[in-house]
Amino acid sequence: MDFRDIPQLIARMLMEVIQTHIPHQWIYTAEPFINPYNGKISYDYSGEVRKMKKEEFAELVRSLGRSKGSRFYCSPLDELLNNVYIDQWVPTYMSNYGKRWVTYCDLLRETFDQWKYSHFEIYDEDRNEVNEDLNLQLDEIFEDFLENTSHEPFVREIEKTIA
Repeated sequence: MDFRDIPQLIARMLMEVIQTHIPHQWIYTAEPFINPYNGKISYDYSGEVRKMKKEEFAELVRSLGRSKGSRFYCSPLDELLNNVYIDQWVPTYMSNYGKRWVTYCDLLRETFDQWKYSHFEIYDEDRNEVNEDLNLQLDEIFEDFLENTSHEPFVREIEKTIA
């Protein structure tokens, strides 16, 4: 495979993520629970997600690159994908923050990694890395995609999925 084709492949993967998963917004909550170790009330700050409304999505898009948290992202696309959630979480095993809600960026990364490991010999059967340079090169292509690709076509695609 020509490595120059990989960004286009990543774009198709992202379109599939968007078309397959309804966008959700993360909402801050503090959920009380009885601490099993000391019997006192503690709080879980994992929050919750709810289906994103058109107005909420429009506000997210307007704030790309302008919010307090924007400096933590390499591009508007990266910021967008890390702020659109799905109705699924994974355990964190961290006290007072038991759930991490899954984002579009998480799904794209997972899809890309599955493709990468199924098309290239990066690890042997004992899970030892046999081609670190290739692994790093492919990861760099993924990161370059996030950093240098316009968010606009993906915004339009997400807008189509919001009721």
